[in-house]
Amino acid sequence: MSKLGLIVGSGLIALDIDVAARAQTHTPYGPPSSPVLSVVIAGHRIPCIARHGEAHAIAPHEVNYRANVWALYQHGVRRLVGVNVVGTIAADFRPGELAVPEQLIDYTWGRESTFGGGERGVLHAEFAEPFSAELAAELVAAGGTLGIAMRRGVYGVTQGPRLETVAEIDRLERDGCTMVGMTAMPEAVLARELGIDYAVLALGVNHAAGRGPRGESVHAQIESHLKEGMTRVARILETLVQDAASRAAL
Repeated sequence: MSKLGLIVGSGLIALDIDVAARAQTHTPYGPPSSPVLSVVIAGHRIPCIARHGEAHAIAPHEVNYRANVWALYQHGVRRLVGVNVVGTIAADFRPGELAVPEQLIDYTWGRESTFGGGERGVLHAEFAEPFSAELAAELVAAGGTLGIAMRRGVYGVTQGPRLETVAEIDRLERDGCTMVGMTAMPEAVLARELGIDYAVLALGVNHAAGRGPRGESVHAQIESHLKEGMTRVARILETLVQDAASRAAL
């Protein structure tokens, strides 16, 4: 079983990685978004969940985050990379660039966000640093090996599936957010509760509301940046896997 696993969101189809096998997995929290996919990266099989389903039919607020994280844990994953697409807020973070966030602010509501309760009791997860500094550093190093710069910053997690208003992005920027997405929570805290090291590799695919040229189409931006950006994401993941294999960390 592998220690390294992936949860891939909207960029899964554009990521264009081989799926060697699909394992239907049952969890105490219901079915995960997809079977546990055995994807081939740098010659190694890595467990992966399609966050929105393989047909991309599950909205961000409808994702069964608990089942997804639990299923990967059952398959031996102890180091987990979430691949996310985000809108860029910071002026120096442009669509098409990559980021490995250091912090997050959770603006979501109504999502099942703990494995605690019932017989397990209340779980008060230590969450001051929501991402694994070690795994994040490995992602940044993989980018550096390839000459790909990685932004750091704060990921604001919104409810979706709609995009944000200009006023909402103004608020997120005042709060310190440099990027905005819809899926890092509760994924991050659920991983923490299970003792899984978790980090996000985020691809900026559009200017957040009010941050780009007036009249610029969000969907056109996403289409423009997704495929090329996911090509670089695939290269980074390949380098990450090669580096982990050299340390026998797979």
